[in-house]
Amino acid sequence: MRLKLLPLLLPALVFAITSCSKNEYATVRPVVPDTTKVPPVDTIKAKFFTVSNIFQSNMVLQRDKPFRVWGTTTPNVQVTIKTSWNGGVVTTIANASGNWVATIPATAVNNSPQTLTASANGLPAQTFSNILIGDVWICSGQSNMVMPVDSIAPFFGFEGVVNYKAEIAAANYPGIRAMTVNTDFEMDPANALKPSLNWSVCSPATVGGYSAVAYFFARKLNISLGVPIGIVISAVSGTSCEAWVSKETIAANQTLSAYYTQNSVNQLYNGMIYPLGNLAIKGFIWYQGENNRADSPVSNYTLLNSDLINNWRTLFNQGQLPFYLVQMTPLAQNFFKTTPWGDDPTADDYAFFREAQANIRTTIPGTGIAITLDVGQIIFIHPQNKKPVGERLALLALHNNYNQNIQCLGPQYQSFTQSDSTATISFKFGTADGLSLSNANPLGQYFFVAGTDHVFRQGRAAISGSQIIVTAPMGTPLPIQAVRYAFTDFPMNCNIQNSGGLPMEPFRSDNWSN
Repeated sequence: MRLKLLPLLLPALVFAITSCSKNEYATVRPVVPDTTKVPPVDTIKAKFFTVSNIFQSNMVLQRDKPFRVWGTTTPNVQVTIKTSWNGGVVTTIANASGNWVATIPATAVNNSPQTLTASANGLPAQTFSNILIGDVWICSGQSNMVMPVDSIAPFFGFEGVVNYKAEIAAANYPGIRAMTVNTDFEMDPANALKPSLNWSVCSPATVGGYSAVAYFFARKLNISLGVPIGIVISAVSGTSCEAWVSKETIAANQTLSAYYTQNSVNQLYNGMIYPLGNLAIKGFIWYQGENNRADSPVSNYTLLNSDLINNWRTLFNQGQLPFYLVQMTPLAQNFFKTTPWGDDPTADDYAFFREAQANIRTTIPGTGIAITLDVGQIIFIHPQNKKPVGERLALLALHNNYNQNIQCLGPQYQSFTQSDSTATISFKFGTADGLSLSNANPLGQYFFVAGTDHVFRQGRAAISGSQIIVTAPMGTPLPIQAVRYAFTDFPMNCNIQNSGGLPMEPFRSDNWSN
């Protein structure tokens, strides 16, 4: 009987089995990876672990911005960063190349010593102590940025800053921290700075080797703000601006790519700026130009330095970071090469170069320039009076970036009017209040006027309130067509200042080629 019923039941059984199969696989299920082949991230052990050597004990970390900590380790390893100021813990995973970056949330200024601990799974942690949280400035350029507070061997032509022994003895500023980047020419962008770097706390024992301009800049900020200041000094003597710009930046500018073809182009950018690109900072100060004095046309330098600023801002990717530069001091480059000694007092190629520097301000927003007509030593390319230079850079930052109501500009030319044989010079609003002389010498007579023959002759100047009145010399074909101030290579005794004690800027009212 059962055998007879089997043929009748088979179609029903087949239908039931088929129906069950369709229902079971009608919904697509996610594919679950085979975790037995790839261990969980937290179980992968690091074989090595590095933190970028910009991070060390005694450093300053940038306040009020998220900042990154980075380095290398075994691929796929978990990296953990712990910070004392908020008890925070941040983890990240190294990529397939072993590079890792951790972003730490922004934190407020902190003058108390803090610690940062970094660890990779399976290896001992690295702890950085005595860290302060304030503002970090990158200080770059050539020899005048390099020159230290202390004296160095006569071969280098620098006998220390003015009163250097007293300055060193008084340099007890634990809120200032400095790190000097080692010189490194690289053909390609480097991922890390050249080794053997140390952050140091500013004291009489350490300050002698600091860049003098960077130190006086930091000191002015630290005293004025009560905020820790970190200075990263990345500068090399005898270097041109093009060495500090990326290859791509120069190649993208047809004018620059045709002119700046030296072998050193971009090598210092590769070795000493690019590796800093992840660092959170406040801004830049820049003292460079001596090696580009002969650039022709001189307007190339305006383009080059402007492109450098844009290049660096793009690299650091923190918006319109402030950039403050130093105008070249008076210098008689050929003083000992002429007979008699003294160079040509009418030469003006350096004056045109200073103008090219000043023009950067009108090309790139968020920039400023420290005027140095009154602090040079005309036969020394490395003048000793570095304190006013650093402090004038700080004044620009204090006014523009820290919102302090202070004077940061010297008298700036606005226009002139002429009447008979006199020219009355007016200045931009607010820059010429309280005109006076900065020393006991007579007013420095570096005012020149040109008549209809376009020949410049030295005039006689006098202060009149917030204006300067210049009288043209006999023989000038009137009316006066143009005026210039301190528009020569090495004007001496440029002693006009405003109520803020800042010197008048060199200028010319014309755009002539002579």
